[in-house]
Amino acid sequence: MRFELARRSLLAALLATGSIFVAGCSLAADADSEDEEVEATDDAIVDIDNSRVKRQSIGNCWLYATASWAESLAKQVPGATELNMSESYWTYWHWFDQIANGAASDEIQTGGWYATAAEIIARYGIMNEGSFIPSEAAAEMSLRQSAALAKMNASLKTGALSTPEARRDRLLVRKELDKAFELAPNVVTQLNRVFGMSVTRTLDKSTVSTRFTSIKRASDIKVRLRDPDTKEPVTATLQDAIGTRSSSWSTYRTGRFAWQMASYPYAPSSRRTMLARLQRAMHDKQPVIMSWYVDFNALDSQGRFTAPPTTPGRQGGHMVVVEDYQINDVPGFGTLEAGVNETRSEALQAALSSSAKIEFIRIKNSWGTYRPDRGFVLPGYHDLYMSYLDGPIKRCVQKDDDTGSTDDCRDATPLNDFVLPPGY
Repeated sequence: MRFELARRSLLAALLATGSIFVAGCSLAADADSEDEEVEATDDAIVDIDNSRVKRQSIGNCWLYATASWAESLAKQVPGATELNMSESYWTYWHWFDQIANGAASDEIQTGGWYATAAEIIARYGIMNEGSFIPSEAAAEMSLRQSAALAKMNASLKTGALSTPEARRDRLLVRKELDKAFELAPNVVTQLNRVFGMSVTRTLDKSTVSTRFTSIKRASDIKVRLRDPDTKEPVTATLQDAIGTRSSSWSTYRTGRFAWQMASYPYAPSSRRTMLARLQRAMHDKQPVIMSWYVDFNALDSQGRFTAPPTTPGRQGGHMVVVEDYQINDVPGFGTLEAGVNETRSEALQAALSSSAKIEFIRIKNSWGTYRPDRGFVLPGYHDLYMSYLDGPIKRCVQKDDDTGSTDDCRDATPLNDFVLPPGY
């Protein structure tokens, strides 16, 4: 419809910190090789004002999706310039929390969830990419993250952090992370100034100043949100958008403007109601986060996931930001096509009808803008057909990046949940 309906648009365990944790994210291909960087293009499909596409090098898509969401909300503030929030900075703190709080054994778990990301932002704030790792300020893919992961896993297995006692030494954990990420001395000094060398302070529980550092609190970042009642745009802060965790075991977040995770239902009628909520948010230019399960055998040469594959392939959980959709059987309008800016309010309203059927959802991904081994409908974007998202697919136990035997598979619905703004 955009359609422009969007411009440049599982829970596994609770960490000791109370964050939600899930298995790692799918990478789309060999992340060890760095392809030529290609800037995302401007085109008619955009309606939600998204930031540029990046490429993950490890299983932390959830941080890339959260950064895209936050950058889009910030970019919509009148007069704002595009931010480049550092996923590497949040990755550093995710690993610190994991190790220092006893949730790591001999290997870092890179996976997470929106609730995890929101807590990291609340505790440790935001740094721009160029402030945390200056050499990667303009990079599409962070090679530093994958190198740091290998170093930290070695430290946990046979190195300085190979014992439970060492992992409880927060100063030692910090030193190992600083070394693994190859942080410049001035960056380490900034982290020490705000959080303490042993991380005795966090931004959510301390009034410590971030002055004279590049660290920003979530309350320092202006964003454009929608009033839950009137749906009128309002300027608020990223802290308003992430809200406050209601309890250590819940994904629900309190706050008038707090976005919430909403699971995709099982019943067809309930699914249509959920998708209409997604549509309404997109119509109001809200960058909705979506979690889904990838089977790469379903990906075709045009960057589409059109249907469950006959034979299961490499699989994994994934988080993205929704960009657009295409819908059929719209009463009085027929098909509203993705990539076409729909400005008729009566058409948008009709698209919410229970008889209308979304054909596919277009998503902004974290798999880069150009891949010789992958097709894209647009640089960095893929179309996920409801025939795939509704499934079922065979979800299989993965062994060395391959599916397990047929005895290790079960039926599953690929579409898992959305993160929606309040009032939608």
